[in-house]
Amino acid sequence: MSIRQNQGLGGRKIEFYEGKTMPTYFLYTRQQRSSATLLVVNAGVALFLYWAAHTYLPTLTSDTEALNQLLYVLDIAIWVVEAMLLGLALWFWIENKQVEVKVTPTTLSYVDPTFGDVSWEVNTADITELKQVSDVRNEFLSNVILLKDGGQKQLMYGNYRGFDRRAFFDALVLANPNITVPDSLYRYKMQRPRWAKRIRSKIGLDKNR
Repeated sequence: MSIRQNQGLGGRKIEFYEGKTMPTYFLYTRQQRSSATLLVVNAGVALFLYWAAHTYLPTLTSDTEALNQLLYVLDIAIWVVEAMLLGLALWFWIENKQVEVKVTPTTLSYVDPTFGDVSWEVNTADITELKQVSDVRNEFLSNVILLKDGGQKQLMYGNYRGFDRRAFFDALVLANPNITVPDSLYRYKMQRPRWAKRIRSKIGLDKNR
């Protein structure tokens, strides 16, 4: 196997691997146990905040009735949160499946077993655009692959620690120069529902803003 370099967007050099099979322009993998470790850390942080609330809130207010009500809610909520975080961490640790995003000269493949074993593969020649959009209704961020036939595929790389967006964008363009990728790595365009776009268009506003 040999390693080659190619020029990416903005003159950035990207590496890809060549062997007996087709070269790989981009490869990201992550085991679920890394997510399990992060969940355990979050559980520890939640416990610390719970302790801090019981320790310092009584010194910040004289309204004992409101304080007791708040602490009562926290006393219940903390165990629900801890059970969810540690239960999910244990599940990830036992399952230890692998997240994978891979770009070759002809395909983009995606595997995410986190919630439902999502797995798909498309030809890079069929991709028209990678969009990063936010839903105006609930501020949900999504990364969407648009296909020539009107189909869409979603990627959850916003949740992946250490995911190199620039290298991923460069790899897509290297595989198919006609693919449109976001101008900014972390900027998301606001996406409005269709009915809102129609209303904005009727009153003379830009439906895409």
